[in-house]
Amino acid sequence: MTLLLLTAGGLLVGGSLVWFLAYGVEKGPPERLRLEAVEAPVRIGWGVYGEVAIEAEQERDAMVALGYAHGRERAWSVVLWRQAALGRLGEWFGEPALVLDRLTRRLGLAVQARATYAHLDEDHQAILHAYAAGLDAALRSPDIRLQQEFVLLHPDAEPWQPWHTLAIERLFAWLAASPPSPDEQIATAPEVASFYKADHTLRQWLHLHGFENSMAWAARDTAGTHFFQRHVYGASALPFLVEVSMQLREGPSFWGASLPGTPFFPAGKSEQYAWALLLTGSAHLERIPWRPDSASLEYQRIFSNDGTEHLITFWRMTNRLPLLPPDASTPPDSVWALRWAGLAPTTDWPAWHGLLTGQPTSFQLLDGSGLWMERTGTWRTLGTPRVEVALPSGIFIGASRWSAYAAEFLRTQAGPVNLEAWIDDAYSIWAAQTAPPLVNAVSEQPADHPALRDALTYLRNWDFAYDRASIAASIFDRWMSIYLDTTGVLPDSATSDSIGVGAPMLNQTLAQAVEALTEGFGADQSRWRWEHVQADRHYFPIWSVDALGVVGLGLAAQTRFAEVQWPGHGHPTALAWGPSSTQHTLAAPAMWEAWHHTDTWATFSIRRRHLDPHAPLGRYLVSDRPPDPIHLTQPVSVATTTLLPSRQ
Repeated sequence: MTLLLLTAGGLLVGGSLVWFLAYGVEKGPPERLRLEAVEAPVRIGWGVYGEVAIEAEQERDAMVALGYAHGRERAWSVVLWRQAALGRLGEWFGEPALVLDRLTRRLGLAVQARATYAHLDEDHQAILHAYAAGLDAALRSPDIRLQQEFVLLHPDAEPWQPWHTLAIERLFAWLAASPPSPDEQIATAPEVASFYKADHTLRQWLHLHGFENSMAWAARDTAGTHFFQRHVYGASALPFLVEVSMQLREGPSFWGASLPGTPFFPAGKSEQYAWALLLTGSAHLERIPWRPDSASLEYQRIFSNDGTEHLITFWRMTNRLPLLPPDASTPPDSVWALRWAGLAPTTDWPAWHGLLTGQPTSFQLLDGSGLWMERTGTWRTLGTPRVEVALPSGIFIGASRWSAYAAEFLRTQAGPVNLEAWIDDAYSIWAAQTAPPLVNAVSEQPADHPALRDALTYLRNWDFAYDRASIAASIFDRWMSIYLDTTGVLPDSATSDSIGVGAPMLNQTLAQAVEALTEGFGADQSRWRWEHVQADRHYFPIWSVDALGVVGLGLAAQTRFAEVQWPGHGHPTALAWGPSSTQHTLAAPAMWEAWHHTDTWATFSIRRRHLDPHAPLGRYLVSDRPPDPIHLTQPVSVATTTLLPSRQ
């Protein structure tokens, strides 16, 4: 009996030790914290859904609290993003990460951020300084430094400087720019191909991309005006935005979704107005005459984690980045050059601040596309959205050409707005217009292969919805993707050439699609459900399988930080968002959604997946179903922190 008790006790102690090493002992935020940066007491309420409520006398103190909240809620995200923006990932992750450092150094993210901060007026500098003080205080907290990411990877996180926020701003401005892939002629230039390969790797490694798929719309019915926004941000399993309510005695008060590492709010509402700012921008290549006297060689040093020093050299021009090897033996007559607003010392901070104060102004790094709505229900667009569609009683904006089909779906809806049903509707007008004539053309061809006959049966009986159970959606999507790979264009069902001359190609590519699905998911076509074929895969930066060959991450990479997969639903052409292989870009299933209504203005409803890898078994507690809406009204706090001036 004694041996049994000792064995049980040993197992209990051993299990407790394993549990502690895996998850630690969760420690909540402090009740009080003295900071030199605050001038009066500031209250931070930590909500049950991960939202933060800030009550302060004036804006600068509120910004200290916002920085502190970001540091506690998104510590690993902000230090990783900063290290990427500074071009110093190699210092943490070694030689494989140096390709990313070379890219961000060439883009000048850190250099231009420092120059921009130096040119800001004192008031804007003061706000960034306040935000940095709060963020730095959180990052220095012992319990934050004991989070597993910091323990396993041992990053040397330096103090947060005010200009670091502007470096993160530039990183996201670049990620949001979605530079177009060079066409075949441009891609033959080795220096261009190398640049775009590094850019693709950066987005894939951080799992931050696809921002151009975001959208917003407003629609009026007899009950009032509905305002909806969706922000697509890639495939990151880490949460993206932090919901914050800010109550000021001397200044504006609002609800909003903030971008960690910055005091920027892509989404929000005050008592009188609401906004959605899409994270979109532009960058493009142009062929310019090469004049060495108008360019300069720049030299910088980057380091690996073993202390090895690497000297990098690149050409730089005012407002342009020539994609020319520094050791080119024969000076060319002309070169490809990147044009992007971030190559100059500028910032969107005044424009972001204008959203908070009700005075939106023009953006410089981003294109500033968005939607603004007054509490009265009137709306107007911000910037120049790439897609802007007038609805019968509303407006739709987006940045992707695919989003025009989602707008068309809204145009077809009559009667009262059924917002929560519409945003989950996977019906695709594009598929309804395109698929039938293509299927008819193929079905007239001999179909001796049983699998091909079965696939055609699914396609002929399809309701054109990319819902979880649809098999036809999987077949059509793979078919269109292979057709695009083969011909360079998607078939146009409106032209006879596509149906007549293109019929053999349609037949061939459909057969290839069936073969590809069979190889990937088996011969049983009942397993080709959209939820499996186009599953929503989310990844943790660094620990994901494409982490540039970084080693030494141990069991955490295969367990807590392993890939997370949820059933796929939706399509780029449907109002319910979901990625597609026809986009030929990195799949971006991660999104944050919000909506509210003029008749219930105080309620701010949001929907997003929230996976907390630090909570015991947190990754296993997230449902496979779409996340339920969270209706935020008056803040309800489960814990509070009061920031006190150090002199009190």
